[in-house]
Amino acid sequence: MSQTNFHTAYISFGSNKGDRLNHIIKSLKEMEIQIGRIEGVSRLYKTKSWGFDSWDFYNGCVVLKTKYLSDIVLKKLLFIENSLGRAKDESEKYSAREIDLDLLFFNELIISTKELIIPHPQIHKRNFVLFPMCDISPDFIHPKINVSIKKLLAKCEDNSEVKIIKNNKYYTPFWERYSFISIEGNIGVGKTTLSKIFNSHFDIELLNENYSKNPFLKEFYCNPKNLALKVENFFLNQRINQINEHFLISNKRKTISDYWIGKSLVFAKNNLSENLFKKYNESFIKLTKGIRIPEIIIFLKQNPSQLQKQIIKRGRSFEKEISKEYLDSISNGYEIIFSHQYSFILIVLDPKEILGLKKKTGQENLFRKIINL
Repeated sequence: MSQTNFHTAYISFGSNKGDRLNHIIKSLKEMEIQIGRIEGVSRLYKTKSWGFDSWDFYNGCVVLKTKYLSDIVLKKLLFIENSLGRAKDESEKYSAREIDLDLLFFNELIISTKELIIPHPQIHKRNFVLFPMCDISPDFIHPKINVSIKKLLAKCEDNSEVKIIKNNKYYTPFWERYSFISIEGNIGVGKTTLSKIFNSHFDIELLNENYSKNPFLKEFYCNPKNLALKVENFFLNQRINQINEHFLISNKRKTISDYWIGKSLVFAKNNLSENLFKKYNESFIKLTKGIRIPEIIIFLKQNPSQLQKQIIKRGRSFEKEISKEYLDSISNGYEIIFSHQYSFILIVLDPKEILGLKKKTGQENLFRKIINL
């Protein structure tokens, strides 16, 4: 699991201008892209405008996990509002808006600064907040009033109508749609680094291959002909056992891995003789029957020269003699195996996109690509 400290944020959303549902869906996607993993979404409600005369609002709430502190979450919410077209009129307290995002609660903290007051001071007075909050966390205790959300709703004096217009099928959080993603690519391309970026942003489980446990790997590069089968058999069994044990508790564990079981065929095809590979492939089919397969594979496509530089930089002495020809043959193996029809979604990142992952904008671009699937 991640060493990042994650926080729980409760956020309300509302729209009464333009394509209301579309504005809401876009804002929820951007929350996942920019802030963290949405854990729950309320039903969607329609309410009269509160505090001014205007079109009816669509309202709801989400709860999400985030590594960011409350002030950063607030800034990101304001950025999302602006990106979706909201222009605040400082002369008016209330106005029609494409999207309105309010940070209601942050963990169980009480915060009062010039920029931010948590809990939001009007929660207990507003049915259009209490109803959706009751959907996602009815027993949450308001840290200032020390009363649960469902009790606040029961005694709320706001008698305005709150009408359910959609159950929570209007937006399914990304990690409920796709609970297992694998990062794939050649030796030294940065699979583990990217898997940790996902883990750090979304608070999901991390499944990393432990190459150091393979007792034949270091000697393989000096004596590939005699050790190839031992190396590949060990890796295959290790990968199968790791995946099966991980998903034994639940097939829906939200997981990012730095390998896909199919990589065993790529390397075995490259490293074994034709006869040995034929037997290996038969064994692979039997052993992997029913194994959990990722819904999405992100393939990092890099040129051999850059891979060599990265391999040297990470400093594993037994890898320093890996040739460009060997790396090129592995890349070709991936091209071949991915040309076949599989049930997963394949996303290929080119060298320029891989380089962009070093920056937050590049990471968000990748998150945006998968969350918009």
